[in-house]
Amino acid sequence: MRKIGLGILITSVGLIALTAGGLLTFAQTENPLSGKIIALDAGHGGNTLGAQYPATCADDGDPSDCQIYEKDVNLAVTHVLKGELEANGAKVVLSRECNETISTNKARADTAVEKCKLVDVNGDGQADGRKCDVLVSVHHNGSVESSHDGTMVIYNERQDKPLAIALHDSLISSLGLTDEGYDNGGYGMTVFDHLVSALTESYYITNTAEADYYLAGATTTVCQNSDGSDYKVRIGDRVNQEADTLYQGLLNYFSISPTKPGRK
Repeated sequence: MRKIGLGILITSVGLIALTAGGLLTFAQTENPLSGKIIALDAGHGGNTLGAQYPATCADDGDPSDCQIYEKDVNLAVTHVLKGELEANGAKVVLSRECNETISTNKARADTAVEKCKLVDVNGDGQADGRKCDVLVSVHHNGSVESSHDGTMVIYNERQDKPLAIALHDSLISSLGLTDEGYDNGGYGMTVFDHLVSALTESYYITNTAEADYYLAGATTTVCQNSDGSDYKVRIGDRVNQEADTLYQGLLNYFSISPTKPGRK
């Protein structure tokens, strides 16, 4: 059960209104995630590392000096978030399943769109040909200052703003970092295919404390690349916290937004 706002708890089956005196009312409602098609994009991948920790570790041209690659943090978060969303009624596609290189942001968006079309929401064994209800591109920022940290969300079109706000507010509430606000403009995948989309920069992976937190309690899991090779990904405390937070932001968005599934 996850808290949303003052005096309201939302579950997959209903809304429960609370006061200081305790439980008052229960109103049956539809699961806001049920039947939604959500595309998740793990930014970067393959030879495109993204930000690294330490920030200058690849300056000599040898990225093996790096302890953490942003591409791996992004991938770990999308895999955990996918599991949470699917466990609560959503259909989820990943633009990048493992450590594949996807050449351009346009190609990433196109991949997400094609995967969304193949989803069988109705359970009749047929692809429904629907558009993604939303796309969230997961990133983590970088800085040469190892003490700098903060949260930012990026969006492009007016239609994207409610999603950006829901994700931003959930991240700020949960992570408690400096609020670096929004960047509104052509960036990343948000400019392609007219998808309702947002790009999250939850924190700076170049921050020493964040790097330690990412590694804390981390266990190694394996995904499989399209060529059949295995790739190791670390999932720990910070990954789980961020996935929980993005899940809450998406739940909040679909709880209040009058979206039409698969709108063209």
